[in-house]
Amino acid sequence: MKRNLTPTLLVGLIAFGSAAPAFAGSGAGAIVLSFPIGARYNALGEAGIALAQDATAAWFNPGGMAFLGQRAETSDVQLMYSKLAAGLAEDISLTWLGYAGDMGSGTIGFSVTYLDMGEQQATSEDEEDLGTFSSYEYVLQGNLAFPLSPDLGVGLGVKYFRDKLAPDQIVKDGQGGSAQSFGVDLGLLYKVPGTKLNTALAIANLGPNITHVDDAQSDPMPSKITAGLAYGLVNSEFMGLILVGDFQLPLYKWNSDKEKYSFGLETDQEEWGVGAEWNYDRSLFLRAGYKSAEYGDITDYTFGFGVDMKKWLGQALIFDFASVPQAEGLDRVSRFTLGYRW
Repeated sequence: MKRNLTPTLLVGLIAFGSAAPAFAGSGAGAIVLSFPIGARYNALGEAGIALAQDATAAWFNPGGMAFLGQRAETSDVQLMYSKLAAGLAEDISLTWLGYAGDMGSGTIGFSVTYLDMGEQQATSEDEEDLGTFSSYEYVLQGNLAFPLSPDLGVGLGVKYFRDKLAPDQIVKDGQGGSAQSFGVDLGLLYKVPGTKLNTALAIANLGPNITHVDDAQSDPMPSKITAGLAYGLVNSEFMGLILVGDFQLPLYKWNSDKEKYSFGLETDQEEWGVGAEWNYDRSLFLRAGYKSAEYGDITDYTFGFGVDMKKWLGQALIFDFASVPQAEGLDRVSRFTLGYRW
């Protein structure tokens, strides 16, 4: 007896895919790698390649980790949580946990990202109930970063990806319910001497296709190239203002002759974000931004706030909140980050 995924699962995955920013609608696999990490940067138009210099740099730009040793606290751990389909499927969520620590001559980092795609119901072609199962994706990542000079940092990230969309025995062909792959990230962050300007360039998710059944049905990793700026417009004793901006392009495009995706710049599917962060006494932070992405027809604002409790508690405990848009027609979602530096 042939077995199929229930229509509920198929509809759910399609709807979920359309909610993922940028790459989910482009044909790329590993949707889990398409969601920006850190509520701070999500609130800033999802821009952070030239600003992130803590554990969250693992997602934006591993080169930023090279400057962690310049801080008073040289170790950082952060946890982010977000529901991804509010009002559509309450059991779909993203959780990220990351650590970065200065090792003297460089910085090392580790992170795990888990995408819970909820519980699904399986039925056969004869409408026989085959029970329920859970779908998920996860990524394990390690990073190394080194300062080539006091102003230039370089970083490398290596990641392992795995998904489980359904048990093989309930898929029509009896295989292809799970897949795995790996990816590599490279990044540079340069602090322009004598200015308050950071510039950055990063390439992410370079790796082999994700194959569930065969090569003809494989999906590319969500490879991308991103450039960005961060500028400290105000930096007084009790007040600060930072401006940021990112621009990115997919590093894969549809080859109509071969009828599959291949490596190359997809210039028609750009994505960009800008944002501003104001702080009082480096303790209270207000953030706002704007996001534009061709995939998902996203053109909307972002906002959020943050609290750093070091001056009140004597411990660098942080909390960040962000509200971000999803694809057109879907509700906004909230993202929360807890962090600690020592």
